[in-house]
Amino acid sequence: MSIAVVDYQQLLEDLRNIVRHEMQSAPAAAVTQQPAGDELLTIKQAAELLDVCVASIHEHKRTGKLPYQKIGGRSYIRRSDVLAAGTQHQRTAKPARTKRASH
Repeated sequence: MSIAVVDYQQLLEDLRNIVRHEMQSAPAAAVTQQPAGDELLTIKQAAELLDVCVASIHEHKRTGKLPYQKIGGRSYIRRSDVLAAGTQHQRTAKPARTKRASH
């Protein structure tokens, strides 16, 4: 039985590589475990689905109107939650402006 001598820098670099690999593969594994109709979306995908800006999605997350999950340091939102939020928070059209009578 032999023991390999590894310096501290090499050990640290190997550990970083392992953690980096695990962090990159974690979101992909989590997304594939979701039911087909309830996939996880990124913030950008959720914004595109609702046709709003990314800042709006972050605001809905912050206020608790849109539940989300953190996986590997990134936020993901269920498609069903995005669609439900889209029907609850629809904007109403502004009434048409009327011309003022000229004097």
